Amino acid sequence: MKRSPIKRKTALRQVSAKRRAYRASDEGKAGLAHMGKVKALCCLVCGSQPVEVHHLPDPRSDFRVVPLCPFHHRREYGPQAYHYSRRNFNALHGSDEQLLAKTLKMLQN
Repeated sequence: MKRSPIKRKTALRQVSAKRRAYRASDEGKAGLAHMGKVKALCCLVCGSQPVEVHHLPDPRSDFRVVPLCPFHHRREYGPQAYHYSRRNFNALHGSDEQLLAKTLKMLQN
């Protein structure tokens, strides 16, 4: 009996040629390796794990990332989350540059 292939309920997300080329480059591979190291850290705010890698804006780069747990990262968790109110989050926990410096210090230890 011949079986038909399993059909996906949702289509796979298409990756652009530009992103595919970046990921294949040396810089892209180094960025992925850096984000993997950051993902192994604990949350900057509460120290819990697992974490999500948050890209800092202006300029957005794979090397400008900080580890945040879902509670402190995602909007749906309320006012203490980065994506709920960036201004409030930075007032409580430091500027983006301070968070990045703290992350780099954690990576050196």
